[in-house]
Amino acid sequence: MSESTAIRRGTRRYSPVRFGTAAVAASLFAAILTGCGTDDSSTSTSTAATATGPLPDAAQIVQESARTTQTLQAVHLELEVENIQNLPVEKVDADVTNQPQGQGAAQGSATVRTKPDAPFVEADFVVVDKSMWVKLEDGKFADLGPSEKVYDPGIILDKDKGLANVIAKVQNPRVEGRESVEGTAVVKVSGTIDSAVIDPIVPRVGEGGGTFPITLYIADVAPPSTSAAAKPSDAPSAGEGPNLVRAVVQKGDGTINVTLSDWAEPVTVTKPAN
Repeated sequence: MSESTAIRRGTRRYSPVRFGTAAVAASLFAAILTGCGTDDSSTSTSTAATATGPLPDAAQIVQESARTTQTLQAVHLELEVENIQNLPVEKVDADVTNQPQGQGAAQGSATVRTKPDAPFVEADFVVVDKSMWVKLEDGKFADLGPSEKVYDPGIILDKDKGLANVIAKVQNPRVEGRESVEGTAVVKVSGTIDSAVIDPIVPRVGEGGGTFPITLYIADVAPPSTSAAAKPSDAPSAGEGPNLVRAVVQKGDGTINVTLSDWAEPVTVTKPAN
């Protein structure tokens, strides 16, 4: 991916409440040093059918979506957690890339906390080289250290632990029908997911074990190949195919809502200057 590629070309705006005083920044550093361990009511999902014809086989569309997501190298992520306590992240609105492979990078805004008993704070952030940087009130970025101690959005496109793995491991998938999510025609698939599989996406949500209900909204398009004999391509996704548009996981009375867009649109994340 070219280093000169513009970041999202100004199509996203982040307007968070930034970290304020030096004292707040200092407390965040201290917190890092000590370590830290949906069916959305505002959804734009329409219940009206968006296409005609036979519905796809549930197992097949889930498999194809997992493959498409596994080869995805960049995406825009909106994550929102509602009514689930003791998690390190509440909201994320960010551009994410898994390039270079194994490192991952992201930038945008997030509402996170640095340790279990800390309040949530909202800030512009950059994750690069496995470190999280946040923008202070003076416009400068502060390095909070390893992103995994706060939250690392790059996990979303991790080939082994990210959304591709979540999709592939949905149990007992069942097609519920066709809908529309934010203007994209989708096939709605319900099932369950093991808590250990979803835990990397939102750390600590899997505590207590068990399985959670999950609903996938997968782009209602033909897979890259309809031939059973054809081997799926390992080439990077061009942003087409049965992309995951939204996933909603329910834990008790709470939900995790993950919405994706801008599939495969180039993302360049630059490390902030010291």
